Amino acid sequence: MMRRLLQITVTILTFLAFTNAAAACGTGTYQPQLPEQLRDK
Repeated sequence: MMRRLLQITVTILTFLAFTNAAAACGTGTYQPQLPEQLRDK
């Protein structure tokens, strides 16, 4: 019984970790526009 509870807990925590990692990476691809003064001419 205790082993099954541990397996369920580990599964849920792993799922939450992957969900958080995916959410963080989704916003990491945002690139704002570069101001005109910083662009190469």
